[in-house]
Amino acid sequence: MRRKTVHSGFAAAALCLTALAINYWLQVSAGKNISRVISQIPAALSASDDSFHSNRVQRYPETRLAWANALSAAGSFEAAEAGFNGLIRESISAATAGAAQFNLANAYLRQGMRDDIAANQRAPMLELAKQRYRDLLRVFPGDWDARYNLELALRLAPENEAALAEDKGKPIKSVRVIVPDFKAKDLP
Repeated sequence: MRRKTVHSGFAAAALCLTALAINYWLQVSAGKNISRVISQIPAALSASDDSFHSNRVQRYPETRLAWANALSAAGSFEAAEAGFNGLIRESISAATAGAAQFNLANAYLRQGMRDDIAANQRAPMLELAKQRYRDLLRVFPGDWDARYNLELALRLAPENEAALAEDKGKPIKSVRVIVPDFKAKDLP
């Protein structure tokens, strides 16, 4: 009787270890796939291969983040912004959403630092960058890169009443928000 109990325990332990080994192998395999797709992104981006994006990149959030980073580096700001915002909205994992938030804030900061755009377009980009960095720091208060970049954005566009009163011009982005069951009389 005791021998059967010991053998059953060893069998259960062997099954558990086998399951852990299979799980580890699946994670390593997925990591290799992600790595391979990320290494192919620059070539696919330069060739404008839309089938590559829809077939391979959309499968993993990490590859979608790498795709949006590549678009941002290539100067396709609007497409990169859409990719980062999609990752932030879905928030698959906190790390991926945080990286997307940081990279989107960096893209806004880069746009705000460009000299070839008008000042009335630069200021809103810097404000968007500051807001994204603040949102990120609420979730990850120890992110020193975000703190540094927020400080840089604050130096480029200080927050004081005189600077806010000076800001005139057509906004670069306008969004219409519809809130269901909201009436204007609900406001205080």
